[in-house]
Amino acid sequence: MKTRTVMTAACAVFLAAACNGVSDTTRISGTISEAGLDEVNVVIAPHGIDTLIAVTDGRFSIELPVDPTVMGSVSAGPYQVHFIPDGTKLNVSLGAESSVKSAFSGSVNTRFAEFSDKSVSIQENFMTEVQNIRAKTDISAEAMDSLLIANYDRFTGEFIEFSKTALSQNSDNVIAVVALSNLSGLLQDDVQIDSLIGTLSPELQASDEIVAMKNLIETRIETAEGKMFKDFTIEDSDGKTVKFSDYVGKGKYVLVDFWASWCGPCKAEIPNIKAIYDEYHKKGLEVLSVAVWDRPEATKDTAKVYGVNWKQIINAGQVPTELYGIEGIPHIILFGPDGTILKRNLRGEEIGREISKYIR
Repeated sequence: MKTRTVMTAACAVFLAAACNGVSDTTRISGTISEAGLDEVNVVIAPHGIDTLIAVTDGRFSIELPVDPTVMGSVSAGPYQVHFIPDGTKLNVSLGAESSVKSAFSGSVNTRFAEFSDKSVSIQENFMTEVQNIRAKTDISAEAMDSLLIANYDRFTGEFIEFSKTALSQNSDNVIAVVALSNLSGLLQDDVQIDSLIGTLSPELQASDEIVAMKNLIETRIETAEGKMFKDFTIEDSDGKTVKFSDYVGKGKYVLVDFWASWCGPCKAEIPNIKAIYDEYHKKGLEVLSVAVWDRPEATKDTAKVYGVNWKQIINAGQVPTELYGIEGIPHIILFGPDGTILKRNLRGEEIGREISKYIR
């Protein structure tokens, strides 16, 4: 057996739940159905555990510390399962039908399996209804769009309530982290998500995932609509120092597109931005493309192919995305003449509608 990372004594200091079926260690007993796999990799990244366990006659076992606020994985060859070290005895099967089962029916792992199954069920029902609606041939395009929107609203409403319930019932374990991540994407309300974080246990609030989420939320709140822009400085692909304030806060409305050459949706927005630029530039609008998470050469080549003829910042890396709490691109922001953030996350036709409120 080889070990990549030695488990330190610090890993053994965790809370043990005082209920039947839960102990001060998490014992995993596993089987592998496929011959030729002679070791498994057990990882609990937050605790620095990354170890290889020998497989004997298709079986393996390991004892791990208890910490229901994190998630680990067991993998071998092409097979992998995730588990929560909740202090119960876990039976792991790796193979064509990999699974994790807890010996205690009320365990966090059991609840996570139920949570996952319900999540999948809700999403499958949503997609089935989408297919049913799209299969209708006796309704107009407008009626079909109306049905699709109504279906999406029902789906999001159900998934939001389901996730909120899961969060409230698991405020001391990692299920709440998954539920909160779902809610963050659906609610699009940083103040509400920040409030939900406050309902979690102190231990969970101190976890890496929640700390990172809270920091991201605080960043977005600081750069929300109505707030003043935040400046940044980068060295562009030509070795010149460039400031965001060289372009924003100079007395004109500025539409800023954070994008990358490898991003399909980003490239799909360029024609929209070009149309906006052609219509409003002579009326005082400036457009600025800021390339993030990209190679300068690829940025320049793609911008040339797509006819980007407005101002650009090349090679911004992750500096602006961290500063503005941007998780995905394209992310298009309209700034006012003094640098006030007027609207975030604009897309498609919404760009023109928003700009027409200020420039005619």
